[in-house]
This record gives sequence, structure tokens and C-alpha cells, in this order.
Amino acid sequence: MARALLFSAALGLVALGASAQQSDKINQAIEATVQSNRAAVASQSRINGVDDSTKAMLERYRAATWQAQQLNVYAKQLEQLQGAQAAEKASLAQQLVEIERTERELTPLMLRMLDSLDKFVSLDLPFLKQERRERVDNLKRLMADPEATVAERYRRVLEAYQIEIDYGRSMGVERAVVADREVDVLRVGRIGLYYLSLDGAEAGRWDAAAKAWQPLDDDYLASLRKGLRIAREISAPDTLVLPMPVPAALAGGAK
Repeated sequence: MARALLFSAALGLVALGASAQQSDKINQAIEATVQSNRAAVASQSRINGVDDSTKAMLERYRAATWQAQQLNVYAKQLEQLQGAQAAEKASLAQQLVEIERTERELTPLMLRMLDSLDKFVSLDLPFLKQERRERVDNLKRLMADPEATVAERYRRVLEAYQIEIDYGRSMGVERAVVADREVDVLRVGRIGLYYLSLDGAEAGRWDAAAKAWQPLDDDYLASLRKGLRIAREISAPDTLVLPMPVPAALAGGAK
């Protein structure tokens, strides 16, 4: 009986030993699996990290490629701009040469034009004498002004000529003194200059040949009053009956 008990106890110890060994193996297997999983996770993390790094590098590469393309386009634009600027520079240089040549040619021309205008005003019918004389004198001062540009001088000379041209196709009226008394002077273009006394009782006309005022018959008083109203834009344009100067060539032929 005792031997049987001892045998059973021995078998129990053997079983316990075997069970402990199996448990250790299982634990080792579990630990190995855990370690393997950890290694797999670490490996996957490294793979993910490499993948993210690769994606980041790819994005930087794409950005660098796009920037390079943009820089190439910009460089081409700069080349075109540089070419256009070079052409513009050459054009401006040529224009400066032409401007200098034009200035050399224009200045003598303007001086001749001003001299002709001065003589013309002196020989023309005596209307707006002060205004026209001041215009010529101002032009002379402008031509002598070193600060004035050629363009400004030329513009002012042409402007003066245009004003004189306009006188020839318009009517005008001004208050003036004739024979020591104040009168209304009527200008009909450049073909006739007449006056009417302020009381409307006397009239006269400018004789260009004699360079003097000549009296007019009373028959012209009504036409002169009408002409003054037209010139002042009080009345509508109408026909005027006034004596006109006869050109010298026609007067000689009539004789």
C-alpha cells in the first residue's frame, strides 16, 4: 500500500514537472509571438516612416519641378522684355537725334514766322491793336526764354496764327477812340473796318490806302447799327449794306 502511494506521488511529481515544462514552452512561444509582433509593428512603423518620407520627397520634387518650370517661363519673359527694352532704347535714342535735328530746324522757322506775324499785325487793319501787339510781344519773350521748350514755343506761335486766321472769318466789335472821341468799331472779317459814334449820328470807315478814317454817308447808319448788334450776338446774322474797299488791281483796271 505504501509503495503504491509512493508510486502515485512520483507520478504526480513527474506530471507536474511535465506540466511546468509545457507552460514554460507556451510562455516562450507567447513571448516570441509578442516579440515578433513588436518587431513587425516596428518594421511597419519604419516602412510607414520611409513611405511618408518618400511622399514628402516626392512632393518637394514636384514643387521644385513646378517652380523650375515657372522660372523658365519667367526667364523667357525677361528675355523678351529685355529685347523689347533694347529696341525701345534704340528707338528713343533715334528719337532724341531727330528731336535735336527738329529743334535746330524749327527754331529758325519759328523766328521767321514770328517776324512775319509782327509785320502783318503792323500792316493790318487797326483793330484790337493792344491785344494783338501784346500777343506778339509775349511770343518774342517766349522765344528768348531758355526754360521754354520748343514744343511750347511752336504751339504758341501756331495758336497766334490761328487767332489771326479766325479774325478773317468773323465779325467783331470794340470800343475805341477815333478823332479824339469814343466810338464803336465794327470789324467785318478783314475786308472792312467801320465806326459809329456812341450817339449813332456819325459813321466812318478805315481807308487802308490812306491809312486814315474816312466819313460815311448817313445812308449807312442803319446797316452799321445792325452790324454792331450782329457782332454782339444780339441779332441774328443778316445782310449788311456797307461800302467795301476795292483791291488796287481792280481799281487800276477800272481806270
